[in-house]
Amino acid sequence: MAARAPGWLERVLLPQMNEMKGEIKAIDARIEGFEGKVEGEFRAVHSEIKRLDEKIDSSAGRLEEKIDSLDKRMDVTQRVAVIEEKMRELESKH
Repeated sequence: MAARAPGWLERVLLPQMNEMKGEIKAIDARIEGFEGKVEGEFRAVHSEIKRLDEKIDSSAGRLEEKIDSLDKRMDVTQRVAVIEEKMRELESKH
């Protein structure tokens, strides 16, 4: 009876083990597919972040130029205001 037990176990368990092995392979394939999708999405997000970062850098440069231009205009406007005030003072004295 002891000699027959391993054969019996083998006949019963081997098909189940093969079925489980197939299921594990299928699950593994699904996981690999999912990993591929996640990696693809990660690359897309990374690419979008890089594009936005470049756009922000470009916009920051233009914004800096605009601020410099406004600073120069404000300086000229302030100078003109001072000159106008001095002219009024001179006109009021004469």
